[in-house]
Amino acid sequence: MGKFDGVDFRVLPVQSLDPESPPDGAGFRPVRPEFATCWKRGRILREVKADLNQCWYLEHTGSLAGYITLLADRFFADAALLVDEGIKYKSFPAVKIGLLAADDRAKGAGKRLMLWALDYIVKKVAPAVGVRFATVDALFDPDTGNDTSGYYQRFGFTLITTDNAPDNTMPFRTMFLDLKPLLDRHRAFLAGDRKL
Repeated sequence: MGKFDGVDFRVLPVQSLDPESPPDGAGFRPVRPEFATCWKRGRILREVKADLNQCWYLEHTGSLAGYITLLADRFFADAALLVDEGIKYKSFPAVKIGLLAADDRAKGAGKRLMLWALDYIVKKVAPAVGVRFATVDALFDPDTGNDTSGYYQRFGFTLITTDNAPDNTMPFRTMFLDLKPLLDRHRAFLAGDRKL
């Protein structure tokens, strides 16, 4: 039986990283090994302590199943995204999903962390500071063909550039998600429309 066999990550609590007692990450095997290195060598912990990002994680019986980091961001759009709303900006504040890593044996952990993060942004971050967009840098490796943009598209993210051709000089492609439909649904729910 595998380390995470039978675990329903949809019901596990997402925990905030406490810099004083982080999980050690022993045996953590994400698809991209460098994400295990970020955890095990303390990069994530250093960035949290420096207030550069915040980190949340999933664990089961003391084993790290996955983690996600959120940080402040700004992105530039090729087109005026909100011109229909009278907003003519080309630069927008956003919350960035910095790193998302899930153990390759923890089926559903990455999705759980993504859905949790979007819910957290809509319910906690946006009401406190006003934010309309979430961003992510989808990893792209032209040599291996590894392109994670399809994963993020399943959550509604769109490539920022209007030219969908990958830039072979960058190891990622920046994507954004307009949070307005989620924000509107949350506001309607709070106002008493419990059908949503």
